[in-house]
Amino acid sequence: MSTEKDNWETDIRLIQSDIKQINKFFGKVEKSIDSMSELSKNVAVQSEILDFTKAKLEDVERLCEDTRRTDEMRMTVLSDRLEEYRRSAREDHQKLADHNATKRTSSNKEILDKLNAIETGLHQRINEQNKKIGALENWRYYMMGVGAVLMFLMAKLNWPNLFG
Repeated sequence: MSTEKDNWETDIRLIQSDIKQINKFFGKVEKSIDSMSELSKNVAVQSEILDFTKAKLEDVERLCEDTRRTDEMRMTVLSDRLEEYRRSAREDHQKLADHNATKRTSSNKEILDKLNAIETGLHQRINEQNKKIGALENWRYYMMGVGAVLMFLMAKLNWPNLFG
């Protein structure tokens, strides 16, 4: 009996040891399952985040494409407007240049007319002054002639006989 009892005790101890190892094994399995479950949850969350990010990225790409198209249309409109403003500016510049040329021509004509009038007036005044100077020179020669005649007469006259 003692051997049987010892066998039984040995068997029980072996079984207890096996149960402990089985418990350890299943504890590790549970931990692994919990870890796998946690990993599965994380993977699911990561997958959702990835899907959400992918959707957002596609939205951003679509918005970028829409913005690029809008910018191209705006650039086209701006380019057309700029060209229109350039044409308008050229036309305005040409009109201004033509107006300035016309104004300058008329102003120059007025100045030339006034200068011609002044020149004509100056020539008339010079001619009048020349006539007056000529008349004064003639009067001077006339007075010199009269003075010479008077001197000649005074020299030829006998003044003592005339008074006395």
